[in-house]
Amino acid sequence: MTDRVASPLEVRALRYIREEIPDLEAHLLGTRDFALEINRNQSLGIDEEKVVLASLCHDLARHVAPDEIAAALSQRGIDCDSPGFTSPILLHGFLSAELAKEKIGVRDEEVLDAVRWHATGRADMGLLERLLYVADKIEDNRDWPGVDDLRRLVEEDFHSAFPRVVASVISYVVAELWPLDYNSVAAYNRALADASDDPGI
Repeated sequence: MTDRVASPLEVRALRYIREEIPDLEAHLLGTRDFALEINRNQSLGIDEEKVVLASLCHDLARHVAPDEIAAALSQRGIDCDSPGFTSPILLHGFLSAELAKEKIGVRDEEVLDAVRWHATGRADMGLLERLLYVADKIEDNRDWPGVDDLRRLVEEDFHSAFPRVVASVISYVVAELWPLDYNSVAAYNRALADASDDPGI
């Protein structure tokens, strides 16, 4: 997915990744490439710069310790309880959005919301949010039970596959005995409702 000219913000994001979080570069580029592929092949119509910026910025704070994430958000006047997350590490999306603004210069709220909610999803997800959620979970560097089948489903029909991706992530979290976030449940229920006319769901 290199057949496009990167915007100045994209160039800045790539430079930041390579200088500050190089161990995450493969995942972030994999997320970008998978998201661009789905956006193009299924004619989702999302602006490509938004797809790229959301993909590159979603994990800028992934390696920050949970207590440091909370402190950093509090210093920025953000109520850490407001997202309703069950686990503090899930706040990394919110801090990543702040870093995207401060370090990269991203101002587009659609992009920033996709970054904020990529880990869990939420009930009212826009199309870019859904695309980033899926690409983050099943890009080609990911390796967990069932991910190959999910990729095939998404490549066939992104919209009908979306609830299955959310369901698979929830199942994985439950199997690992990790706390199940309420926002993920809301995302799943909303995805089912949106797909209720599809007989394959």
